[in-house]
Amino acid sequence: MVENTTEARLDMDRFLIRLFLKIIFLTFLCFFLTSSSWAQPDGFSQSENDEVLIPEQMIPSEGKECLTPEQKIASEEEESLTSERKIPPEKKEFPTRGQKTLLLNAGSMAVIFMYGLSQWDYGKDGFHFENERWFQRETKYGGADKVGHFWSSYALSHLYSYVYRKWGYTEKEANLYGALSDLGVQTFMEVADGFSSQGFSYEDMIMNIVGSGVGYIWGKYPSAARKIDFRMEYTPEFNSRDFGFSTNYERQRFLIALKADGFNFVKNPYLRYLEFHVGYYARGYKDYEVGRSDDRRRHMYVGIGFNVSRLVQKFVKTTVFDYIQIPYTSARKGFPLD
Repeated sequence: MVENTTEARLDMDRFLIRLFLKIIFLTFLCFFLTSSSWAQPDGFSQSENDEVLIPEQMIPSEGKECLTPEQKIASEEEESLTSERKIPPEKKEFPTRGQKTLLLNAGSMAVIFMYGLSQWDYGKDGFHFENERWFQRETKYGGADKVGHFWSSYALSHLYSYVYRKWGYTEKEANLYGALSDLGVQTFMEVADGFSSQGFSYEDMIMNIVGSGVGYIWGKYPSAARKIDFRMEYTPEFNSRDFGFSTNYERQRFLIALKADGFNFVKNPYLRYLEFHVGYYARGYKDYEVGRSDDRRRHMYVGIGFNVSRLVQKFVKTTVFDYIQIPYTSARKGFPLD
């Protein structure tokens, strides 16, 4: 009976592995097919308002209808030579916008792969799944890593969108392609994790998808972005650990900021600098060892903050502080969950 149960469990694991691999393959296939068609070869995007005239709509030049066929041909040849002399040849962009897009995505994955080989033991194990769970106290990071996946996907989708806008994509295109690039890169990272000691975590993958989705929605509806930010606050230790800040959850807080500046009914110029914060963080997980004292704690908090981004934008046009919360710029009241 035990053998049958074990065999059934193994069959289910194999089925799930095959299913996930198929889903991942289809995701990457759609991603690369989509990315290859993001730009025209010449790097030029025709405006939706541009009109193309069909031959019947073209207005003939004055006097041409009175010319004989031989005179029309001679006149057209003369106009062609004149236009060639007057109009300089267009300088073709190289690399094109489409080529830069593919290089950006492939380069991002290559950097992650190289870093993973040196720091995250990529290739050490065969592909496997890891059930990390969510925000339970007994999880590896108390759920702080799950919020971290959401925040990084959200922020990176907007970073990619910014690059695409600089390369000439429309707002609509840049917003969509930024979310797709982020999702593709995050999926690649999670699959690579499956070949390391960390394993493929469907919880992480779900948070990546949610983060990319929220990034797309916030880009599509600027009115929401004016009112609500998703931020990460990092308090440095000023030692070597700060170089690994991306996974140093002991020094991170994640928060939602509701900005008074985004509401038109707030008229007072000083009150428009205020924000309302709701956040989450976990402490005591990094040095925890089984059998020793258990100081792991999860916290939620509410607070009032200062809108640093509003102040900085008076001098520098940057949105970086819509994603980063500067330490010591808010007053908080915590609520321990343990």
